[in-house]
Amino acid sequence: MSKLLVSVLMIFSVVLWAEESSAQSTEVVLKAESIGGDSEHLQASGHVVLEYAQTTFLAEQARYDKRLKQLVISGHVRIQNPDGSLVETDKMTLEIDNDKVTFKKFFYSDDGKMWLSSKKAEKKDGCYELKGAIFSSCAVDNPDWKMGFAEAKYNAKTKYIELKDIKFYVADTPVLYLPYLGFSTSKERSSGLLMPKLGYSSTDGAIYEQPIFWDIAPDMDMEFNPQVRTNRSVGLYSTLRFVDSNHSNGFLRLGYFRDINDYFVDHNLQNQEHYGAEGRYESSDVLGGSKPAGYSDALYVNLVLFNDIDYINLQKGSHEYLSDSHLKESRINYMLHNDENYFGLNVRYFLDANKDSNQETLQELPSLQWHKFAQDTAMENLTYSMDIKLRHYARKVGTQSKQIEMSVPIEYHLSFLDDYLHLDLSEEVFAFMGDFDMGTAGSDRYNAASFLHKAKLYSDIIKPYSSGTHTLQLAMEYVKQTHAGDGVAEYNALGADLRRDFLSTRPFDDRFTMAVGQYWYGYDLALSAKQRVSQTYYPDRAQKWGDLRHELEFGYKNWRLINSFEYSFEYDGLSEVSNKLEYMDNQLQLHIEHFWRKDLIADAILTNEIAFMAKYKQSQRVKLFGSMTYDLADDYSKKWTTGMLYDKGCWSVELSYAHDTRPLLGSSGSGSIENNTFMVKINLVPLGGTEIKR
Repeated sequence: MSKLLVSVLMIFSVVLWAEESSAQSTEVVLKAESIGGDSEHLQASGHVVLEYAQTTFLAEQARYDKRLKQLVISGHVRIQNPDGSLVETDKMTLEIDNDKVTFKKFFYSDDGKMWLSSKKAEKKDGCYELKGAIFSSCAVDNPDWKMGFAEAKYNAKTKYIELKDIKFYVADTPVLYLPYLGFSTSKERSSGLLMPKLGYSSTDGAIYEQPIFWDIAPDMDMEFNPQVRTNRSVGLYSTLRFVDSNHSNGFLRLGYFRDINDYFVDHNLQNQEHYGAEGRYESSDVLGGSKPAGYSDALYVNLVLFNDIDYINLQKGSHEYLSDSHLKESRINYMLHNDENYFGLNVRYFLDANKDSNQETLQELPSLQWHKFAQDTAMENLTYSMDIKLRHYARKVGTQSKQIEMSVPIEYHLSFLDDYLHLDLSEEVFAFMGDFDMGTAGSDRYNAASFLHKAKLYSDIIKPYSSGTHTLQLAMEYVKQTHAGDGVAEYNALGADLRRDFLSTRPFDDRFTMAVGQYWYGYDLALSAKQRVSQTYYPDRAQKWGDLRHELEFGYKNWRLINSFEYSFEYDGLSEVSNKLEYMDNQLQLHIEHFWRKDLIADAILTNEIAFMAKYKQSQRVKLFGSMTYDLADDYSKKWTTGMLYDKGCWSVELSYAHDTRPLLGSSGSGSIENNTFMVKINLVPLGGTEIKR
């Protein structure tokens, strides 16, 4: 709204051509059927055309009084601006000395997108005024909606607009009245109220959230989000945003909500108070000039802490990303690096919203890493690198672990057959030391050292055809491992829970890994295909074949099919399957996806979900949409939405009905609430929109 009024009111500045011409050398061109006058007056009539600063004035008559320095243009006046906008008026009067412009029956059209008409328009001393104005973006002759106001004033110095007696019409029926409305049009931020959010829930009652914006400084602001839920209580979320340098920024959000006693008892909640904190900070130059010469560094912090899942649910409408998963991860990542070395510090802290307590949740606090990138040696094609990791896994209840892991590979590269065939030979020293603090059960250690002898043969071949290009990638790697001491026996002696929770790398026998990748790209872009397969073979194991991994992507015109799976020969079954089918054209979009995952050791299905999404453009004005996520394992609908959008151009309305199952922490443990929402979104171009939820 502010952009519209400013663009209309600033038209007056364009027509002050006479005042500007005194300071600039821009040429003024005047054409008419008759031009005459004397020492006091200049007069033109009959198809008057005045051109100045890429703006064209068309009228029947133009008269300039040199003594009064007054220009009057009348008779079907049209002003064509370089941005495509158009002004029409019966009469325009310009008083140069008084810095005053007056329009009679003013009409403004923004290249057909929106229009504004006024009985009178005036600009004087940097102040603009409209009388009896009507605004809309619909058809001029019979608009579906329009907004009228008795008076509008704009101060160019303060950049502030005041509107009086505002009426909003649907067709010719008034539906909303405001006696006064004032707001700033400055592009600079300013404190004030933001658009409120309205809703209704069968459990929480009527919902009202009123954002309040506080412009603290050019590099800092704060937003308060008080909310009222009539059947539940009141709460407050506050967000501080800041930019502390040209390479860093962040935010901090705090929230608190306390349920009334009746709601707390009726829903059998574990907590009557819901509170938490979130924060994010990013910097691409933390230490500045304090870094070692030639080094760069960066920091990323993302924190999510709360006492229960309702802290997330109560702000779900404003921050949808918070409700994607019940497992929330806080991270701190710092890295310092140059062309030769990488130093990293990583902290990971998990909160499981489905658990009453996170004392048994394993945290990574912290891990340190030093990696030396591949370095050349005195021998051609011979390189070496180094990687050292220190990890600390902690939790209040259960086993903890401190670990050190080191690897030093030395690699020699050879090429054959004009670079069609490549061979990498490497020797790698690997060492691991782990200490497991098992609390009352005592402690245990696991140390291992080994030498890895590797040979990798691979090729990357590209061949063009008349209809497209085919790329084939073949690779085979052999790894032989020599263990020092009794590392394998010590590993097998560890409990299964220790190996599962703490050992990312385990001793293995000799292995062959084979991988094939191929890609086809058609020149007409109608057909494309990708395939990647990898398989590991252990010659010394009882179960010789490792997991088979396969990925296939096939595209033909508007269709796209993606399949991936992992197959375990040891357990004679699939551990993971994903299928996606997509279709897209100018009228229809379809997306169907199925994801299945199984714990073969426990013989338990972990995930079995199907998701569907569709959008159909019935016409230029009507669009239908729907989506669904269904849990096949537990036989319930996690989320579904259906609705339609009607777009008239100058206004649109979206109707939707949605169902979702949101997590809830009750006094007897984790649970859920089924929530149904009916939503109406109304958008008026270019004013913006609002939404009503039930």
